[in-house]
Amino acid sequence: MAQFDLGTDILANYLRRCGELFPTSTTLADADRLIDAKLYCTSGYWDFCAWKPWRWARLDPAIQVRSVAKQSVTASLISSATVTLSATIATSQAGRKFYLDSESIPHRITSHTAGTATLTLVTNYAGTATSGAATIFMDEITVTSGDDMLAYPLIQEMHSGNEVVVISEQEFREKFGVNVREADGVTKRYACFITQNKIRIAPWTTAARLFECSYNQRPAPLTFDSVASTDTPVCPRHQRELIGLFGLRRLMSDKRDARLKIVDAEIQEKLALYGGNEATFSKPRIYVRPGATVMG
Repeated sequence: MAQFDLGTDILANYLRRCGELFPTSTTLADADRLIDAKLYCTSGYWDFCAWKPWRWARLDPAIQVRSVAKQSVTASLISSATVTLSATIATSQAGRKFYLDSESIPHRITSHTAGTATLTLVTNYAGTATSGAATIFMDEITVTSGDDMLAYPLIQEMHSGNEVVVISEQEFREKFGVNVREADGVTKRYACFITQNKIRIAPWTTAARLFECSYNQRPAPLTFDSVASTDTPVCPRHQRELIGLFGLRRLMSDKRDARLKIVDAEIQEKLALYGGNEATFSKPRIYVRPGATVMG
């Protein structure tokens, strides 16, 4: 147990610190509130994994996804929610967005059968024009299909190597309109999460682009059954005592316990200790001008 090899070791330590497992006890079955303790340890596990962009918590390999290219089309007739194009489109455009170039009011396409020229919008067209040059585009990208994204998403456009700056949805809406198209020489792109695993980007891409997304992954809950394959935390062994401490932090916060400050101080002390090891992998290089010296 002193080595914190398994979730059961962490759980036992947590229970003893809570006073729910006596020093003379030799089995977890003797503990009071065992179910609650497992829940708090699981919450602490995920809190710790989300605390900073730990190397061991990062998704490996990162996910690569593509945006779609915009299409220039001509609408022969728009009637209510039905758009009739002047030519067929080979692939289905369902889920993408449509607007007349003269009005630039994006409408989502709810259905389109591949190889046909008829689009059905999610609602009746809101503009006044009934035909003309139009654009089909998509400014949303699903970056992961699962629910394991925990924290610190990092999105990079692989064509340019530039990082996509992730901001809040509120800031995104204040910063960008509903139709911010890609312009020549775009060097910075922004994104906001509109669902747990889908982003909206601006400016959106006129050509298909490749993006790579990495993040702190939410690990599977510990089983607390001493089975190594399912009860071993993903973090390094020397950091695993923090899982129980983060569980205590949750407990003290819920109970409005004054000892929360003591637990917080212990967590900060240990994070500083272990964080130094992490920093050595990303320590910035120092440039020294010719003739200058480094002090300190």
